Amino acid sequence: MADLFASFLLRKSVGSMVSARSRCSGCHRTPLVGERVYLYAAAAGERLVCELCRPLRREPPARSELVHSPEHDRCVRLRAGRAA
Repeated sequence: MADLFASFLLRKSVGSMVSARSRCSGCHRTPLVGERVYLYAAAAGERLVCELCRPLRREPPARSELVHSPEHDRCVRLRAGRAA
């Protein structure tokens, strides 16, 4: 019974972490820490595009940011940067 409960808690925590991550609008990949991502203006806000999908876009990005992971937090965050 304890193993079943532990398995349930693990699945629930992994599921909540996955839903909170930012993903590339092109390939749906989660950008890595230290990777530059590009943000494009869209009707429903901004669209995030990873470094790999950037050459597939013709228009210039609105801005770019560096994916940063703080030492004490266990989550990936975007850090403001300038457009490339």
